[in-house]
Amino acid sequence: MNFSKFSEWLAGKGSSNKSESKANKSKNGSKDAEYLTYDLFYQLAYMSTIAAAGIPRSQIFAFASQLSCTSARYFAEIHSLAKQMRYDYAVACRMVGESAEEEPAKSLLLRLASSLGSGETEADFLAQEAKIQAQAFENEYERGVESVRKWTEGYAALIVSAALIVMVAAIAMLIYPVATSFTVTLVGVTICVAVLGAWAIHRIAPKEVRVHAPATKCPGYNRVTWLTRLLLPCALVCFLLILASGAGLGWGLIIVSLFLVPIGFAGILFEQQVKKKDGDIATFLRSLGNIASAVGITVSNALERVDMRSTSNLAGDVKRLRSRLDSRLKPEVCWQRFSLETGSETIYRSVKMFHDATRLGGDPEEVGARSSMLAMTLDFLRARRGQVSSSFTFLAFAMHAALIALLVFVVQVIIMFGDIVAGVYNEAVAEAQVRALEVFSFNFQNVYLLETLTMPCILVLSVTTAFAVKAAEGSGFHKMLGYVGITLGLSGFGLVTVPIMADKIFSSIPAM
Repeated sequence: MNFSKFSEWLAGKGSSNKSESKANKSKNGSKDAEYLTYDLFYQLAYMSTIAAAGIPRSQIFAFASQLSCTSARYFAEIHSLAKQMRYDYAVACRMVGESAEEEPAKSLLLRLASSLGSGETEADFLAQEAKIQAQAFENEYERGVESVRKWTEGYAALIVSAALIVMVAAIAMLIYPVATSFTVTLVGVTICVAVLGAWAIHRIAPKEVRVHAPATKCPGYNRVTWLTRLLLPCALVCFLLILASGAGLGWGLIIVSLFLVPIGFAGILFEQQVKKKDGDIATFLRSLGNIASAVGITVSNALERVDMRSTSNLAGDVKRLRSRLDSRLKPEVCWQRFSLETGSETIYRSVKMFHDATRLGGDPEEVGARSSMLAMTLDFLRARRGQVSSSFTFLAFAMHAALIALLVFVVQVIIMFGDIVAGVYNEAVAEAQVRALEVFSFNFQNVYLLETLTMPCILVLSVTTAFAVKAAEGSGFHKMLGYVGITLGLSGFGLVTVPIMADKIFSSIPAM
């Protein structure tokens, strides 16, 4: 019997479990199995934090099943089996763990079943497992960063090889009457190499969520979204108008770049703001918990005593939180609004841990220390990742500009060479031996086809380079649009200026 499918069906029967299902289907976290380790880290940190409040086992699983992350569905199944089928939690953990497909989740649930069956307290087990999972996530993240370091170096070699393939195709088309299908195949190989290189970086890069998906209350997120909705259609319309006017692809790409770069710039500012707030939230939660425990006051009153000079990036958000709490609004709504306005997934998860545990009766000092572990660990790991991705970003853009310029220059030289030599060559070989022409002959009929085939390569290289940089950084969609704008702008600039430079170089040669 598949207990996983059965408990999912069972969970949809009760009205309370319907709300849990909706929570698990929200856009807060990723549904992809690639994020399982990241979500398990949050899941165990949250459960260990609320377990420190001394709440019953049923409440621990009930709260754990409502989290918006990939791993919450397992605890929703366990809670459904225990509440509606009257299974013991240890038996339910074993049943769900045995049917789990992901090995980390399966191992965790079986260990949890063993612990619950032996009589060990949930708080002790979850605190230990949270530390182990934090170490496992940190090790996996660091391995991913090292893999990104190696693959970014390999990506440069792959892109250079891809450009060389096109150049070889150009020379082969000129000196020997190769079939058009052969040249098209080489261009297709070039495109596949570029796409596979960027996809490889995306696959091995550490997986995490930085920006809270439904961050509609965040002014920075709304500003970036508004710019995207305004400028992206304008870029498409202007690009089509430029092509229809006959100005050329180069000018069209430059115009598109002018619309996309502002979106990327706004995305960079927003992510930098989120990054700074993520760095301050751990200190803020620890300080708030320490003050509340030391003075013996509530968390809301402790907010008035927190010195925000050490966490200045959160000063504006905390000030709004204080004013809402002073207005006697529901604390749950105030804290949720506080986390949503920051736009950070890390802050959203950390604040949820802290607020849920404190309102359930947990010691603020211990709760603050446990809930800050997630943010503090991610801040250290992201700093290491940034050292690798920042150097690759500049390398990728410089390499893209050089390759596009070289590729366009080689194609233009071959086209100009073909135009100049075609007539002279035909007269010179009119009386040559047939066998000699079979071995060595120039083919000028399909030279212009090469220029047409080069355009898809340039566009693909522009998009894949931007995607590779985005994957190495772990940034969001809006920032990637800015990177696409930069690569398209460099490509367009090369398409406009390089032919002019090649023409001037050849015109300066007297024989030409």
